[in-house]
Amino acid sequence: MTALEFDDRPMLVIVPDGAPEEVWMEARESRVTASRMHTIADGSMKTWRRELNDQLNGSEFHGNAHTRRGHEREAELIRQAASLDGVAVLAPSHALYASWENELIGATPDGLGIHAGYGDFGAEAKSHAANWASDEIPADHYDQMQGGMYVTGFGIWLYVWEVEGQPGIQHRWVLRDDKRIEFLVRRANEYLAWRAAGAPDLWGGVDVEDDGHLSGYLAEQQAEVEHRKAKEAHGAALKARAAKLANGDERFRLPGTNAEMVFQRRPDTITFDEAAWAEGDPYTYKVWLAEKQFVAQHEQEAAERFPLVKPSAPTFRVTANGGA
Repeated sequence: MTALEFDDRPMLVIVPDGAPEEVWMEARESRVTASRMHTIADGSMKTWRRELNDQLNGSEFHGNAHTRRGHEREAELIRQAASLDGVAVLAPSHALYASWENELIGATPDGLGIHAGYGDFGAEAKSHAANWASDEIPADHYDQMQGGMYVTGFGIWLYVWEVEGQPGIQHRWVLRDDKRIEFLVRRANEYLAWRAAGAPDLWGGVDVEDDGHLSGYLAEQQAEVEHRKAKEAHGAALKARAAKLANGDERFRLPGTNAEMVFQRRPDTITFDEAAWAEGDPYTYKVWLAEKQFVAQHEQEAAERFPLVKPSAPTFRVTANGGA
C-alpha cells in the first residue's frame, strides 16, 4: 500500500496502475468496492450471501458483449471528457484505492482529474445500449460515484456516458451526497462485520429468510408507489384530453395502438345539504337528529347484549431502514 498525493490530498493506493490483473482482482474481491455498495446497501442478507459467494468463488457472470464493449470504451470516453469546459486535467485510472477510515472499503475510478472551478474530481464512464433514452443516472451508478467520493474524499464526480449508435458523449456533474454516503458506509460496515462473523444465518436478530422477504416486500412496495404515480399522471392527461375531445357527448372512445379508453359521463349524485336543512327546516332537522341518536343508542345496547366479534387484522407495515 502506498499514499498518492493528489493536489495535496493523500489517497491510499492498494493496487497501483499497471499491476497484474490477478493482483488487482485479489485485492478487489476482499473489499466492498464502490461498484458493490449499492447492491450491499439495498440488498438483504440473501443478497449479501450471493455477494460473498462471488467474492470467495468468483462470479458466475463473466460479462457479455455490451459489458465488454463498455470496458473497452472507458479510456476513449475519458479522453473525450478531458476536453469538457473547465477540465484542466483528466486521465484514465486503473488503480484500486481504499478509504483511510476502513481499508476494506475501496473504489476504482475510471478517471481522475482537476477542474478549474470544482477542483479534484473522479470520473465514471459508461456505455449504454442503443435503446437507452434517459439522461437520468441509474441508482447503482449514482451510489458507485458516492462510494468513490467517500474513498477519495472528493466533493464532486463526473458521470460521462455514450449511447451505442449515437455520436459524441453526454455528461453530468454529481455532487457529494453525505446523507447517502453515510447510509452506504453503514451498510458496507454491517456487511463486513457479518462476513467477519462467519456469515451466520441469524444476524442482528434477523433470519436470512425473513430478511429476504422484508427486503423483497419493500422493493415491490416502492416500485408500486412509483407505478401508481406514473399511472395517475397518465390518467390525468387522458381524462383531460377525453373531456376536451368529447365535446359534450355523454360517451367518447379514444383508441390507441395498445389500449383504448372509454370516457362516459355519469349522472350527478344527489344528497342533502345538512347545514341548509338545519337552517331552512329546523323542526324536521331536529327530529332527524333525535332519531339518529335513538338508533345509535339501541345499536350500542344490542352490541352489549348480543355481541358478534369480528377479528381485526393486525397492523402490518414495512418501512425502509433509513436508506435514500
